[in-house]
Amino acid sequence: MISVLVLLCRTETPEQIIDELYGPRTAFIPKMPSLGLLLEEPIYESYNNRVATTINAKLEPSHPDYRPPITFEPSREAINVFKQKYIYDNMRLVEDRDGLFDSWMRHLDAYSGTDLLYLNLKGIIPPQAIIKKNERRENPFREKKRFDATSFSVDDDAAKAVGDEDEEELSLSKKDFADTEG
Repeated sequence: MISVLVLLCRTETPEQIIDELYGPRTAFIPKMPSLGLLLEEPIYESYNNRVATTINAKLEPSHPDYRPPITFEPSREAINVFKQKYIYDNMRLVEDRDGLFDSWMRHLDAYSGTDLLYLNLKGIIPPQAIIKKNERRENPFREKKRFDATSFSVDDDAAKAVGDEDEEELSLSKKDFADTEG
């Protein structure tokens, strides 16, 4: 759904389309490249509140069953240094080198089928963009495997191994092809 947010902003599609996309009709939503998608920090506020009002309410902090609240504040500085060095710097390096996000955007821009027609100024899903089970679609959107990668090496040899699928079509059996069509 992150891709929908990006595409809504980019195409000036009204935000009410999000409710329609979660509705009973099925529409194709492209996957955004995983590079740059990051869970900044797990939040344990609900857990901490529940433990404080149930288990810890009857216990002293010295009791063996007492559960201290989960917090990352004591390690905040080390966490930030780690994220900068091993996550943010690597993401920037890979994007600068491979242009993955830009390539994904250009891939979406080049698509000429009907799967993404819901990206419109009216904020409605037109009938042509609705995916019907067991019905073959004319010119379905094809996602590239390179946008699904979840780890990226910083050396050039690994980047070449991912390859570019612009001209390459995967050979699928009739059954596999039908499964991908919905």
